[in-house]
Amino acid sequence: MSEPTDLQMLTQEVAGLRDLFQRRLLEDRDKRRLYEELYELVGNVRQDLGRQFVAPVARDLLLLLDRLATARSNGADPADVLDSVRAEVTEILARRDITPFASENERFDPQYHEATGQAVTSDERDGCVVREIRPGWRIGQSLLRPARVVVGVRSGATGHA
Repeated sequence: MSEPTDLQMLTQEVAGLRDLFQRRLLEDRDKRRLYEELYELVGNVRQDLGRQFVAPVARDLLLLLDRLATARSNGADPADVLDSVRAEVTEILARRDITPFASENERFDPQYHEATGQAVTSDERDGCVVREIRPGWRIGQSLLRPARVVVGVRSGATGHA
């Protein structure tokens, strides 16, 4: 048997590289298809999870709308209806661990409070929330919305809050 020539060796090497290239191309195509299927699946799961979380709240709100329609048709006092709606929405949120937090008379904390103004106050209330404009809300222990507050400053103090 004679030894292969340089041309034969080169031809075999090119054929091997061509085979390797084609296998890698097919693997890449398969991987791309799998990634596309995975992204589609993740998108569907994300939509389903969103529906699972939104549906109970939506059902509660629909019941609230039904009660409002009944109250209106029965000629209920608007002030009573408004108080009832506020209480029911607060309860709906509380069932999902979404609760307001008290700010008045607490030390001003920029993580939980948004200062909208200052009010001159006694020394002991300096740096404390003297009035809550809008309550803050939490989901569990995480801040959902800071409270809008007025912060007390002692007479003659500047630069607080």
